[in-house]
Amino acid sequence: MFEKMFETISSTGKAVGEKTKQGTDIVKANLKITAEERELNDIYLEIGKLYYKNNSENPCCEQMKELFDKVSEKAALVEELKDKVRQLKGVIVCKNCGAEVDNGNCFCGKCGAKIEKPEVVESEPAGDIETVIDHEDTVEVVDENGEAAIKIEIAEDESSSEE
Repeated sequence: MFEKMFETISSTGKAVGEKTKQGTDIVKANLKITAEERELNDIYLEIGKLYYKNNSENPCCEQMKELFDKVSEKAALVEELKDKVRQLKGVIVCKNCGAEVDNGNCFCGKCGAKIEKPEVVESEPAGDIETVIDHEDTVEVVDENGEAAIKIEIAEDESSSEE
């Protein structure tokens, strides 16, 4: 009787062990499949990027032209968003090496290149504006409420005043 019970327990244990091994093998195989599919998708991505780079100016068909246009739009949007983040962070991009450099720096900390500061563009006041020249040496930009929005002093050129 104990022998029969021992045999039953032993055979059940072997069956459970085999099922566990089989399950482990299935999980390993599925992980390998997932890794291979990821590498395959990376290769497809590289093929697509290379094809876009080499053919963006001359797409082979209308369908590719539409896709290329979408890529261009998305790339422009991504760059615009990156610029906003850089503005919030107070950094600019070095034109020599691409590193982010603090707005206050005159040289790149990575490559040492001189940083050219972008021109600061003043935003225009809302509504209509009018330019009023009230003196020969002053130009005033007035907003819709008649308030001076910008006042510019014009330096006289000495050679032109003598003529």
